[in-house]
Amino acid sequence: MSLPDEINPWPDPPDELRLAGHEVHVWAASLRVSSDVLTGLTATLSPLEKEHAGKFKFDLHRNRFIAGRGLLRTILGRYLQISPSKLDFVYSPQGKPALDLKSGGAGLHFNLTDTEDLVLFVVTHIGPVGVDVESIRPVKEMGDLVARFFSQRENELFQKVSPDKKPTAFFNLWTRKEALLKATGEGITRSLNLVEVSFLPDEPACVLAISGDLEKAASWSLHALSPAPGFVGAVAIQARNTSLRCWNGNDVRRLPVG
Repeated sequence: MSLPDEINPWPDPPDELRLAGHEVHVWAASLRVSSDVLTGLTATLSPLEKEHAGKFKFDLHRNRFIAGRGLLRTILGRYLQISPSKLDFVYSPQGKPALDLKSGGAGLHFNLTDTEDLVLFVVTHIGPVGVDVESIRPVKEMGDLVARFFSQRENELFQKVSPDKKPTAFFNLWTRKEALLKATGEGITRSLNLVEVSFLPDEPACVLAISGDLEKAASWSLHALSPAPGFVGAVAIQARNTSLRCWNGNDVRRLPVG
């Protein structure tokens, strides 16, 4: 599954992009770009990123990496009003990227995620943020996975979901937990059963408990995302009363590369 331009339901960004202090901006874009755009995005990458890109065996994966990193640089460069090629990143022990303070990115937090041809970027001044997205698809033994890795409450609710809604419920669970764990820097490999979230189809997204602590969970905002038909995602940030704005990042002509 991919993300054709014509099915992205999010609006194009304004020419003058503003990020208010209480806002969280999410961008969706396709990793399928023209050869001319790919060449321009490649020019923004650091030597280490270009070296990493060269290690991919297949053009498909190499081009997706270049497009994702180039678009990230382009979007962040627009917020900071500097050339994308001048941005420098640092990485946590778990591999989560952040802007090096020398890039002038103090106070700007971001995260990114991709699945197949779809990439999402989230940007905010509020604090560390996490985003995740998945295509809704059948997964073998979903019930067993939920029973094994998720909380008892989540498992009991999931087993009652009708078969036709189980894939959506499963990926609601997965992306909401992953977004929160990415925000904390832990990643999906840890604490899956310690974080409880809402996940039933059409149920508002929220964090219900963290290690059984309801008060700690209440300090988080969790936003459900629908970037395209057949995809679900989530943004998590440890703050209340946040405002979400979503943008279509497919038209890179509106995001000058330099």
